[in-house]
Amino acid sequence: MSSGCGGCHTYGPAGTSATIGPDLDTALEGKDADFVLESIVQPNDEIASGFQANIMPANFGESLSDQQLADLVAFLQPSS
Repeated sequence: MSSGCGGCHTYGPAGTSATIGPDLDTALEGKDADFVLESIVQPNDEIASGFQANIMPANFGESLSDQQLADLVAFLQPSS
C-alpha cells in the first residue's frame, strides 16, 4: 500500500478496488512468481489486454528492496 499499488489495482486481500491497472484478483490467476516479479520490475514487457504501456511506474526494481519485492510477490502470488 505504501508504494501506491492500491491506487491503481483492485486486489481483494489488500481491500483495494481501483481500475486504472489490471484487476490483480484475476490478472494473476495461473501466473507463477517469476511472472509476478517481472510484472512489477518490468511492467512494460507484457501489457495486460485493455491497458496501455507506461502507466505503471517502471522503477519498482530500484525503489523497493529485494526483500520488499520478495514480500510483495509472495503477497500477490495466487494461492493454489
